[in-house]
Amino acid sequence: MHAFLQLLDFVLAIYTWLLLGVLVLYWLIEFGAVDQRRPAVAVIRGWLLYAAAPALRPIRVVVPEFGGVDISPMLAIIAIMAARYALALYVMPRVP
Repeated sequence: MHAFLQLLDFVLAIYTWLLLGVLVLYWLIEFGAVDQRRPAVAVIRGWLLYAAAPALRPIRVVVPEFGGVDISPMLAIIAIMAARYALALYVMPRVP
């Protein structure tokens, strides 16, 4: 069971990095630093959005965009970090 919890923590850490990539890409596109019509950017954006959609879709239903800036990746990162801390502080120490 302890190995499963460590694997879950690792998967959540990887997903956090993925969401951070989505967040940075959103900001770069929104502020005009990256042209989303370039093929490489379009492929990376499509892959990141496909992978991040399950976590971002429920948040986007509740939280609107603020001035054209999407903060749903930031909220998802905060939620995943809270889950990882709860897992590390409260669940893992009690598992034999």
